[in-house]
Amino acid sequence: MTAQSETRLKPQHASGTVDASIPQRIAPAPKCLDLIAEVHTRVLDSIAGFEKVVEKAQPDFQPIAKAFLAMHLRHETELANALITSNRDPSADGSVFGTVNRAAVEIKSWFEDVTDKIMDQVKFAELHILDAYNDAQSASQSTEIQSLITAHIKDIDALMSKHIVSAKG
Repeated sequence: MTAQSETRLKPQHASGTVDASIPQRIAPAPKCLDLIAEVHTRVLDSIAGFEKVVEKAQPDFQPIAKAFLAMHLRHETELANALITSNRDPSADGSVFGTVNRAAVEIKSWFEDVTDKIMDQVKFAELHILDAYNDAQSASQSTEIQSLITAHIKDIDALMSKHIVSAKG
């Protein structure tokens, strides 16, 4: 990170005076936070879709849907905490795509069972999230944020490899 892209947060006492004895935290640059916020939004959208998938899934597909939902819930919490730590308010609303995800699963369930047949759609949604992670990773993020992003990407890759292969094989 360059000195120009760093924002120093000055530690303060409860009285509001700066305390020089407390080390200063370095907050990510706004552009970096925007990229993390975009990942957070896409994860929230995915959660909305997977909540509906879990609700509508056939019993043999439930464990897969629940695994993706649990992973995304954990990622959302970690991303929200990273944003909060950087003095950024993470929106809990997601975007319009969360609503679209829920509606698509609901409508699909009217005509057919929600089974591993939707794995192509799951793969597409996960790749959409990975695109946002890759954009965030290419920015000058802090070491902590880079580690978080790398761990999340590995989680998604592992779950996709495990379940997309097993759903087709």
